[in-house]
Amino acid sequence: MTHRGNTWMIEAMPDSPDSSAATSTPEVGPAVARELVRFRLKQLREASELSPATVAEHTGWSISKLARIEKGEVTVQPLEVRALLTYYGVDDPDEMAALARLSQASRTRQWYSKHRLEGDFQRFVAYESEAKTINVWQMLFIPGLLQTREYAHAVTGLSTRRSPDDKETLARVKLRMDRQQAFQERLAKSGPPRMVAVIDEAVLRRPIGGRDALRRQLTHLLELAAEPAYSIGVIPIDMVHQPGIGGNFELLQFGGERHKDVLFVEAAAGADALITDKERTELFQEIFKDLLAYGRTGEDAIETIEQIRDSIRTP
Repeated sequence: MTHRGNTWMIEAMPDSPDSSAATSTPEVGPAVARELVRFRLKQLREASELSPATVAEHTGWSISKLARIEKGEVTVQPLEVRALLTYYGVDDPDEMAALARLSQASRTRQWYSKHRLEGDFQRFVAYESEAKTINVWQMLFIPGLLQTREYAHAVTGLSTRRSPDDKETLARVKLRMDRQQAFQERLAKSGPPRMVAVIDEAVLRRPIGGRDALRRQLTHLLELAAEPAYSIGVIPIDMVHQPGIGGNFELLQFGGERHKDVLFVEAAAGADALITDKERTELFQEIFKDLLAYGRTGEDAIETIEQIRDSIRTP
């Protein structure tokens, strides 16, 4: 996953979230808060049969600013939210207060702000930082959230055709390590997340960074697998029914109905996609279920990783 050089696409956002969801406002992160605000504001404007041009003229904004707010590309201040709600005819004080709180939450500075990420990749990192469950299928290399720093340098250098100590390589590895740290810090909080990673056996045998580096990476993978927050699966290299042959992906789930699943699909030539269309995410839910059903999980997966690690020989 890269934040420069790739083309990202954002498809339809969550289907008709419950409009009452904004009134309960349990604690959510800025990415989910922004989505709830932008969806409700757009929903209310359309229900009021007001054109973007009419709203822009009333507020003194440009049409492009309103469009960016309704797409979730920028945040909106709580006072602006209240003004819009009044203009749209909302007189429920609970909803006004709830949306104002969500607006404030959406503007909270997060750890990834220091990386100066842009556009849709920033949104992906934000969603990953708030997901309840992170489901990953990887057939090319160890998933980023499970990589050692040594392995991360090697695989990033190879994938970008840069040296492991190149400035861009170092920046990407730093972001990956920070994503790992953010996940670890969330484990100490209430409602901790979990990660379910299914890895193709070929990945476990591919000596990226050299055989010693791979052995250390597999040892790290086994250490993580011993922790309750991580579940590791392995797809045997000789499996006839390989449900994940279509490519790598990461499926983020948030629990409940506050936000629909978010899917990141890695594709060739930089044509990666961030998708929340329900029909598509449900398809990948089924693919991931098949990966777990047909692959090795639990102690069988651990045994496979141990055998591969112990078989690695260096000159």
